[in-house]
Amino acid sequence: MIHTHPVHERWIPSSPEEHSEVLHALEEVLASPHFCNSKRYPALLRYVVEQTLLGHGDEIKERTVGIDVFGRAPDYDTNLDTIVRYTAGEVRKRLALYYHEIEARIQISLTARSYRPEFLRLVEAPISEIEAAPEKFAPSTAVVDTPPAISAADPPKTPRKHTLAWVVAAAVVLLPLLVGLRSWNIARTDPVGRFWSPVLDQKTPTVISLGGVIFSPRSNIGTEVASDLANVNPYLSFENGLAMGRVAALLNARGGSYRVQPAAYTTLAQIRENPTVLVGAYNNDWAYRLVEPLRFHFAPHPDERILDAQDSRRSWARDRSKPFSDSPDYALVARFRNPSTNSMVVVIAGIQRFGTDAASQFATSTDLLEDFNHQIGWNWRDKNVEVVLRVDVVNGRVGAPIVEAIQIW
Repeated sequence: MIHTHPVHERWIPSSPEEHSEVLHALEEVLASPHFCNSKRYPALLRYVVEQTLLGHGDEIKERTVGIDVFGRAPDYDTNLDTIVRYTAGEVRKRLALYYHEIEARIQISLTARSYRPEFLRLVEAPISEIEAAPEKFAPSTAVVDTPPAISAADPPKTPRKHTLAWVVAAAVVLLPLLVGLRSWNIARTDPVGRFWSPVLDQKTPTVISLGGVIFSPRSNIGTEVASDLANVNPYLSFENGLAMGRVAALLNARGGSYRVQPAAYTTLAQIRENPTVLVGAYNNDWAYRLVEPLRFHFAPHPDERILDAQDSRRSWARDRSKPFSDSPDYALVARFRNPSTNSMVVVIAGIQRFGTDAASQFATSTDLLEDFNHQIGWNWRDKNVEVVLRVDVVNGRVGAPIVEAIQIW
């Protein structure tokens, strides 16, 4: 009699039917809770699987994934922008969690230090074959080691009193450590909470203050900042409204209260008494004024750019030689305790409306803040932070924001 064990055999799918089986297994993985709430992780996994099935597995490199999946420029610096490495690490972890919970006939794995996937299929293999060539197989999660049964002749021993004392003492010491470790892990695994907790910790409603403009013949560009609303309502761009919606949805989902109002209606007393989110830069006097003392701040109008107070040679400005809808924009995301009011202020502001859109994406996205956390470390929850972002714009559509500079204090 030949004894067999269920094991996952490394396998190269070759026929159209086998390709279809792999793609079906891929869709089941991507529909799981480990992947369905993210855009980045499914995008990478789908890309490497499909490229491998198309016969392009040897071409899957960090740079090609960065360009094809995440829209990076062909000459981007992979040492500074680690999005591919970090995302691949998360994909490996989530695949392991998925297959720990699900006994799948076909498994997809992403080996360490490689972006080319391997495929495994469940087979009943003779034990002699497994022992002769173990590298050919991966253990099946269906095989579960069970502890030996306890016979009546060998009853469990009763712990001695001093053993119980040691157990109690260890529990007294370890329980606070375990509670602290759980809190530490939650802090590390919730990058959105890490950014917004200092705001949500306040007991008063958050003021979301939107920048706006009015049409004016006195201005060379036809508009000016709406600073006096006595007789006219401001014009709010779609991107400002979108940024407001993202922030409001996030605060609401996390149990926070808020109110929305134009920047021209916002008072210093409100900023002093409430955490405040300021949306827009050159259309929001409060945002422009409150970031002025910070390292990264906005130059006076009409020289619309972001300045670095520590390096006068460095600044970020749109390329005015290109069409407005095809020129990269820049933005500033800042979260800080304002020294004059001792209140929490968040600034989400682009040089133009495309930058404001990108800044609000960055400040509310789990994936983007998780990547940011990976770049700078996790211990910044209670610190002030400024981030300069660049966003590529093509036909009026914004890409993913890219971090240009960071200041934490």
